[in-house]
Amino acid sequence: MGYSGDIHKKQSIMDSYFYALVRVVDLIYQDEEIGDILHFIVSLATELTGAKGSTIRVLETGTFNLKVVSNYGLSMEYLSSGAIDYGQSVTEIRQGDRIIIDDFENDTRIQNLDAAKKEGVSSVIGIPFTVNETTYSILRVYYRYKKTYTDEEIELLNSLGKLSCLAIMRRVVNGIKKDYEIDRTI
Repeated sequence: MGYSGDIHKKQSIMDSYFYALVRVVDLIYQDEEIGDILHFIVSLATELTGAKGSTIRVLETGTFNLKVVSNYGLSMEYLSSGAIDYGQSVTEIRQGDRIIIDDFENDTRIQNLDAAKKEGVSSVIGIPFTVNETTYSILRVYYRYKKTYTDEEIELLNSLGKLSCLAIMRRVVNGIKKDYEIDRTI
């Protein structure tokens, strides 16, 4: 392909990332349904990075429960299998540590290797976010193969995760506004 072709290919990828982010911002601004926005985000994370699937999970306040709020490309059977060590994941999420497991076969954080094999996933990146002072979320993207992440992919996933937090916060604020409006009419 040569140097010129590589530059054009990289520019094309960056253009795809840019337009994807613009679409997500538009959905949030237009106040689309939160489920639709989050599903769009996980589908973009999957499709634009060549992944098998992805999830957004929210850490419920006061628990160690990482609730799946959106999923793309992964079976419900796999999601409920507890394949990844939740206890260690929760600690890493609260600390804001990026989680990269690039070899499911040899990583002690994988608790259910059979479920991962059955699903056809071999590696994952998890990027945690703070939604507010009591709520945390994580965008996890799963791959069929050992994945080497580009800086651009990491930035894309970071941006998508931050946009998911904005969408969640907007939903919370709109809910509070509606409650306030109802209280004022009573």
